[in-house]
Amino acid sequence: MGNWLRKYAAQLGKVAEKAAFWALLIDGVLIAGFVRRGAPESAELNPLYYLELLLLCYGACFIATCVIEYRSLVRAATRLDSDLIGNVFGGLRKQDRLFSDGLEAYSKERARTALEHFLAVREYDLTDAEAGVLSFYIGRCYQMLRCPSNAVSYFETAREKGFSAHYATLFEARSCAEGGDYERSLRLFQDLLENDPPEDFYFLYTDIGFLFIRQRKPDEAEEWFQQSIAKKQNYAFALSGMAIAALQKGDFITAQDYHYKALVNHLDEPAAFRKYFEETKRLMLELHPDWSEKTGAASDEQADPES
Repeated sequence: MGNWLRKYAAQLGKVAEKAAFWALLIDGVLIAGFVRRGAPESAELNPLYYLELLLLCYGACFIATCVIEYRSLVRAATRLDSDLIGNVFGGLRKQDRLFSDGLEAYSKERARTALEHFLAVREYDLTDAEAGVLSFYIGRCYQMLRCPSNAVSYFETAREKGFSAHYATLFEARSCAEGGDYERSLRLFQDLLENDPPEDFYFLYTDIGFLFIRQRKPDEAEEWFQQSIAKKQNYAFALSGMAIAALQKGDFITAQDYHYKALVNHLDEPAAFRKYFEETKRLMLELHPDWSEKTGAASDEQADPES
């Protein structure tokens, strides 16, 4: 709890500092205007008036800054990280401040800056709990920087030091998949499924499905996507997976059908999926030129005598 309050107070402090800067700037501009053009007729130019003007400017700037920094404030108050970290790194030591700065950069997806802070914390004497938390976030930074082979060992260490086994295993499995160690990734995902994963791990079936997509094994991928669809877990994403699996099998009509279903079921980042779908389709046609007949493109050309 203390760690959460400290982080939230620190974020509010940064908002207050930004608001103060703009308030002083605006107040200075207004006073300069009074000097050059004269004050409003209704204004009583005394110290209290100038103080009220400054407070009014600050209040307006603080509200505006809170609106602009809304997402940062929400992350500081509600993000999952506070539950995973608990009371670790909640003090006023140098390593606590370094970790807090790293976590702030991490929450803003500035992975390289966050990693620098986290690696600096590693130089201090740490408890097992601290080492576990730190290893997890170092692993996440390497994963965000697309260095999955570096990330894997840190997730292993995090789990060994007592960090949440579910989350450490999840990101280790994903890193293994990104690094091409598919067998190990599948084993880790299956371990998660067999050990009562948290309710918010609704994406495990689709993760495994896309693990098989990476290996160009559409039949196995479809089995996992179908389980996700049947359980109504990560539903739209599972439909998008079925579309990609159908493309890998050359079944373009079915692929287009699932493509449509994924989009109308409010798939996250639809533009990225459309691009992925078209790139996969183009790749499949390059690998299998004879599949072009299945898209209807060949029949269209035959029907047009000028083509």
